[in-house]
Amino acid sequence: MKALRALPLVLAAFAGTLGYAAKAPDYLSPEVTADGRAILRFYAPGAGAVAVQGLRRTEPLPMAKGADGIWSVTVSGLAPDIYGYVFDVDGAVTLDPKNRYAKKWISSESAFELPGAKPPAWALQAVPHGTLHRHTVTSAAAGRQYSFQVYTPPGYDARAKDLYPVVYLLHGYGDDETAWAENGHAHLIADNLIAQGRMKPAIIVMPHGHPVLLPATRRDHYSAENHAAMEKVVVGELLPFLQREYRASAEPADRAIVGLSMGGGHSLGIGLAHPELFQWVGGFSAAAPDDSLDTAFPALLTAAKQKKNSPKLLWIAIGKDDFLLKRNDAFRAWLQQNQVPFTYKLTDGGHEWTVWREYVEDFLQLTFR
Repeated sequence: MKALRALPLVLAAFAGTLGYAAKAPDYLSPEVTADGRAILRFYAPGAGAVAVQGLRRTEPLPMAKGADGIWSVTVSGLAPDIYGYVFDVDGAVTLDPKNRYAKKWISSESAFELPGAKPPAWALQAVPHGTLHRHTVTSAAAGRQYSFQVYTPPGYDARAKDLYPVVYLLHGYGDDETAWAENGHAHLIADNLIAQGRMKPAIIVMPHGHPVLLPATRRDHYSAENHAAMEKVVVGELLPFLQREYRASAEPADRAIVGLSMGGGHSLGIGLAHPELFQWVGGFSAAAPDDSLDTAFPALLTAAKQKKNSPKLLWIAIGKDDFLLKRNDAFRAWLQQNQVPFTYKLTDGGHEWTVWREYVEDFLQLTFR
């Protein structure tokens, strides 16, 4: 009991050593100004140095300390985009405690949006909006409860006779089923493209990409095990679920599958192995198939030789600075060697959401045309 009574005194003494007041002053962080600057602030009166890491900078950005103990820095010259950052406080990394917008997957970051004078396709705009639905089901393939999100476009009516095409949109290794909406803004991109007449209204399914539990550290054979389970989830569980619960077309010409990084590997592997299910296939910065390609896709090779029944679209995009570029180039060479029709887009950028938001904007406009 004496130890418990002494605990508040110990904590108070520790806070005093760091120089923290009993109550921090009110402040705003981040503050995005009308002229495109971002002001970041962090309260740490006892810290010796505070810097900002991230913002796609290679070096930390030092912050200046005010008399009130609030460190701040103003960042200018940023292009319209969504920026992630963390604070380095005397060598310890922390999120921005004043910022509710956080990237929360394999590595967490605070974030802010800089939409610019002309709102990009990923920005919230004054157009009709679709609906994001979240489902949790018992998955035999995953062996546990499994969650995924479904976007229905503006005007979707579950009682209507019309059926909608479906896009299966898969995330990367470090993400989960919420990533494409929260960080990719795929639902907002779809809203804006539909409003502009640049995309056919479609249902978008965003599954959890780790039916095999993600290990604490990467292990041999995980990718192969997880890919096999993901194929069972998509083909054996999600497709039937969509047919039962949504106004989803069952025609392969009305189904697309695409993903980024690990999800790009999933989408290429699943989509090209099942031409009877998917006629629109894509990969963004994909962990492209690189093993036993001649035996992995017999239907694709047969279609190429007979010059019929090839995918309506096989779309591959990657940045010049992406660490998976060589793997994608090897896959492209194999496709060319076997005369498989495809579209290849090489852009500036690396393995990052900046390019993936642009890629999904491009891909959604090309599907179901």
